[in-house]
Amino acid sequence: MMVVSRRKYLFSLLVVLLMFSQSIYLPAANAATVQEVDFRSDNYPNNYIEGSKAYDRVVKVSPTVTSYRLHFARIGLANGDRVSVSSSYNSTTQEAGTIYYYSNGGYTTDVWTPWITGPAYVNLITNKDGLTSTGYVIDQIEYNGTSSPNINSAAFFPNSFSSVSNISVYQAPTVSTYGYSSYVTNALNQLDNISNANIGYTNSTSTTAQVRISANNNSALDYFALVQPYDSSGKAINETDSKTWSYATMVLNHGVMTKWGFTASNKQGTVTHEVGHLVSLSHQMNLDANSIMKTGKKNNTTFTSLDISNIQYRW
Repeated sequence: MMVVSRRKYLFSLLVVLLMFSQSIYLPAANAATVQEVDFRSDNYPNNYIEGSKAYDRVVKVSPTVTSYRLHFARIGLANGDRVSVSSSYNSTTQEAGTIYYYSNGGYTTDVWTPWITGPAYVNLITNKDGLTSTGYVIDQIEYNGTSSPNINSAAFFPNSFSSVSNISVYQAPTVSTYGYSSYVTNALNQLDNISNANIGYTNSTSTTAQVRISANNNSALDYFALVQPYDSSGKAINETDSKTWSYATMVLNHGVMTKWGFTASNKQGTVTHEVGHLVSLSHQMNLDANSIMKTGKKNNTTFTSLDISNIQYRW
């Protein structure tokens, strides 16, 4: 199932933050490239993590990136919790290096890490603290070197429609009810307008169209939107299957997007991302990639030059 990763924001209390690095707020020493990202601890905020546990996330960057630093838009911690970032990880102490952010409860914003070389870990350690939302949001990566994202065949799932030259698209009434018709049309037109690619679509009133788009208002579900392809027998196709799509569904979750405070740009970016899946584009996992196909809440609303080049290669 091709699902947009779960993403949220936190507004909390005043933080007392002690940082064991004098380079935290230093500006970049040289010209570097900045990319928008949405990289955060799982289900943050409203996750209410409890019980003296460690949670790690690996920072993925291109091997051609020589150094980088991460920008915390927000760090929300309860008393005794801490976040650390490093290119090394100690399995005994469950700490990721020596850059620590401690708190007696609350949040801080706008924090840059020092420059990092090689792989990195972001580590969150929590204590039993009551119903306090704990975690972090990283919204930017600044890097030196060059990005080497997935291109050509590596940018796609191993399954797709046999042709996308004239896809029939059905929009259920719920798409209009929850206000997503213009976002869907905009994203489809972006595909249709890509030069040197044999892509087109036709709006259909048939519920058996090749692409069937609907929306719901269920904030209890845990996704922004998703695309699910099916084979001719009606069996769901997973990301690793080498099969031809017979049809695909797209579900937009208005309830979750509303709960998480999505702007019009966030909604358009999500829909465009999902339409990218309809032509079998897979996720770009390196944080340095400049692509609508990175996961998470995003401000970008259009296919980038990287995405367009990949689409032209495939179609």
